[in-house]
Amino acid sequence: MRMWGLGLCVAMLPATVAADPVALHDGFGYSDAVLRAELTTLREMSGASGPRRHLGAAGYHRVRGELAASNRAARQCLDETREAPPALQGLSFLCESTLAGNALIEGDIAAWASLMLRVREDYQRTIVPMLRAGDEVPDVTRPTFAAFTTWPRSALPVAERVQDVAVPIQFSNELPSVTLTLHGTRDGAPVAHEAAFIIDTGAPRSHISRALAASLGLAVTEGFVVSRIVEGDIQQAGLAAPIDIELGGQRVRDVSFNSEPTRELNLIGLDVLRALGRFRLSRETLTLLGTQTPALCTRRTVITSSLWGPFQQARYPIRGREHHLMLIDTGFHGAFQMRGAPRTSVPAAAIQRRNVITTRGAEDIEYAPASTPMQITDTLTSIPVDIAFQPPDLFPSSWRIGYGVTGGYDVALDLPGGLGCLVPRPPEPPLLGRPPSA
Repeated sequence: MRMWGLGLCVAMLPATVAADPVALHDGFGYSDAVLRAELTTLREMSGASGPRRHLGAAGYHRVRGELAASNRAARQCLDETREAPPALQGLSFLCESTLAGNALIEGDIAAWASLMLRVREDYQRTIVPMLRAGDEVPDVTRPTFAAFTTWPRSALPVAERVQDVAVPIQFSNELPSVTLTLHGTRDGAPVAHEAAFIIDTGAPRSHISRALAASLGLAVTEGFVVSRIVEGDIQQAGLAAPIDIELGGQRVRDVSFNSEPTRELNLIGLDVLRALGRFRLSRETLTLLGTQTPALCTRRTVITSSLWGPFQQARYPIRGREHHLMLIDTGFHGAFQMRGAPRTSVPAAAIQRRNVITTRGAEDIEYAPASTPMQITDTLTSIPVDIAFQPPDLFPSSWRIGYGVTGGYDVALDLPGGLGCLVPRPPEPPLLGRPPSA
């Protein structure tokens, strides 16, 4: 931990998705509350006096996925701290950081880059003098924001559809993938190319390999966002030039994919899934839901995110013996998993080994099979869960739901509406019918 302005400190947290979160432990408790979706803390902050109330409201609405309301509150916070005394300059930094992160989540890359240039100026002026030599916040210091200040908005939402659109699922190393048509150009002529993309609800942004980008004539501008921090090595993703993509006849315009030099896979993340609207993912099909289909979910999801937006996750609030925020991560092949338990918490004879597959590769882990009561729907049900002896990410007990859950449930998400749930699948009919009565 490193101390800096307003009682803040910086820490890198482990993560399971494309970008590692940078946690800022500020004196208001704001950054931690946004990162861990602590709605009670943010609601209490929004009831305070002065500009702090707008900061609390901005974080509260960010966590709920209500970005327009979050933006309004963040701008009110900035208006009230524009000529702030030194004691409130850190508050202004947090408000502007939130506004920038919202822009990136919405796909407004130009606005994000422009705001981040101002965030960097505030950081250099008010934060750096309080840091120890060698300390930094990489999300602020490393990207080349000036290269993206005129970038077009990415992943424009598709028009509402009346009918459902069913897209068949293929399998890519036990993970769900679909065939996309990418409409690019080569040597000045239009070219359409089909490619398989993994559906990864645990990825903040979609990703394209350098090889596929080159085949489509897509230039990659380096220095977009920090993508990973591995043993102190700060890695960055570039941003590929915009391209239209098509899935099941639904065209998403101007998609700008992240592209990491050494990552040879293609995936659809939250940015494109948000643009596609409501969907339901089963073992066999990705169904893009039409307006004629009633809402599948009434419970709100929450977003855990870093202030500046490169790290974000959608989570289901699940009730059990304790309340959990379960990461929705179809880029993980398992079903229900909890990480962070010490090996001493179970008998040695119960410990097993298995190979875990994610969009970051495969890993052999130790785990113990268990079951726990959870309220997935309206009733309490005993759920099988793998207790994995791996480091947790945001929470001491870190839960996630992977693609393997589709053996018993469909994954339903309405990212623009901030709703989501697991939909129980009907039981399979018996292979042989019941014999006729005598």
